[in-house]
This record gives sequence, C-alpha cells and structure tokens, in this order.
Amino acid sequence: MSAPLVATSWTHAGSIDAGSPSRFSLRERAEAVARAGFVGIGFTIGDLVAGREVFPWSDLRRLCDDLGLVHVEVEQLTDWWTDGERRARSDAVRHLLLDASQELRARQIKLAGDVRFDPDQPAPPPPDLDHWAGELHRVAAQAADVGTRVALEVLPMSNLPDFVETARLVTAADHPAAGLTVDTWHLERGPSTLADLATIPGELVFCVELDDAGPPQGDPYQDTMHHRRYCGQGDFDVVGFVRVVADLGFPGPWGVEIIADEHAARELDAGLADVVDTTTAVLQTAGFSSRPV
Repeated sequence: MSAPLVATSWTHAGSIDAGSPSRFSLRERAEAVARAGFVGIGFTIGDLVAGREVFPWSDLRRLCDDLGLVHVEVEQLTDWWTDGERRARSDAVRHLLLDASQELRARQIKLAGDVRFDPDQPAPPPPDLDHWAGELHRVAAQAADVGTRVALEVLPMSNLPDFVETARLVTAADHPAAGLTVDTWHLERGPSTLADLATIPGELVFCVELDDAGPPQGDPYQDTMHHRRYCGQGDFDVVGFVRVVADLGFPGPWGVEIIADEHAARELDAGLADVVDTTTAVLQTAGFSSRPV
C-alpha cells in the first residue's frame, strides 16, 4: 500500500496565529510542499483571500498542477447552522469557500461545529440533530454543485467532540457529499477511543489528519495551537489510528497537521522534510510503503 501525503494549511503556514498573515507567500508554500514530497496541500480561506490580488486562485491551481499537488483542500466554515448576524457572516465565508473550491478544484471543504476554547465560557449547547442535519445537507449540496464535498471535523473543544455521535449527524444529513474529518489529536484529547473510531461507517471518512503530542499543556487552545509534535515523537498511538482508519477502507491521501511553535518557526524546507520523514516512518510501521506516490 502507498501513502500519499497532504500538507494541511497549518503545516506550511509559518505561523500559529490565525489572525496574522504567513511570512511566506502562497507560491513559496506550495513550492516547498511539493519539494518535500507531498502530493496535496491545504489552504485557509483567510490565506487565499489575502493572497488573491497578487496570486489569483486560477493561477494557484495551475501552479499546483505544475508541481504535482493534485489534492487541494480549503477551510474552514463555522456557524453554518446558525441564523441572524452569525449566519450572515458565515454565509459570506461560505460563498468565498465555494468560489475558491471551484477555481482550485478542491477535494473538500472542512467544516467545524460550535467551538469554545475558553474554559471559562459556558459549554456550547449540543446540536439539534434534525436542524443540524438539514443545514449540513444544504451545505453539502452546495459543495457538490461546484464539484467538491464537505468534511465535518470532530473537535474536542466543540459541541461535536464524539466521533460516533458526529458520524450519526453526518449519516442523518443523508448527502453523498457530506463526510467527516478525523484527526489523531482530536481523538486522543476527546472522549472517543480507537474502538469507537472503528465502528463508524468507513464511507463517511473523507479526510484524515495525522499528528502527535505529549501530555496536555495549558488550556485547550494553547495545547492544540502551540504544542503538537511530529508523528511518532509524542504519546499518541498514531500507528494504531492509521491501522483503524485503513481498516475502515480509507484510501488516502493522508493529511498531516502539525501546529506547533517550534515547527512554525523553522524554515519551510527543513520543517516540511521532517514532517514527511516522521509521518512516513509511522505509516511504514503501520504497513504502508516508505514514500508517498
């Protein structure tokens, strides 16, 4: 089995501050990702909008084609289930994500539930299954209209922390363009287990993200945005995660999401080379070929 890799947006961002622009251009990032051996790349809509004037999305797609980055993904849509002002802001982002997906021929758009990082904030209410399923069906249909799909992330700091329950929501949405994003960090830091992951319908797994970490550090935001580690360099059972997802029938490509101060501070080529080497070693242990193809 081969193991093609996708560099998710944070892995090549050169920054861990969502509000700050990357110190690298979109071209520099794409070229470095390709040099490292990835076959796909992810972008946030913020990065794409910020770089659009100097690097139109159609030009970025041509560059990705030239570099062999055949898989492109974009993120992230939140508040897609809301109404009022929150929904108006979300719909504006949705429009941008759909436009970007069409021009970039994106593989998927990532979605999130109601995220609350601040432990002093009240917990977000659980989703109303019927309402959320209807809204998820709607955004999935819109994605399908532009040739892509949506992958809802299971996030421990959101009202969708449970892999089995989130899979139930996606099933209720009842649209072939609605699926899941499953991430090693989100499983290890949340209430679900590998045994739970093994029970979800394999056809729902659209996107997989690999990463590692040590013991929790600070609040959930600090932990997830500053202290992740390269695969195999932390305490997570990344090999077990890969094997469970593979047994579900996931064909790849395998995303890698490294969000860490030390990684973001490195030069792109050196950092991305280590991402590929460490992830490939884990995938090799799990039974995959040694290099992405």
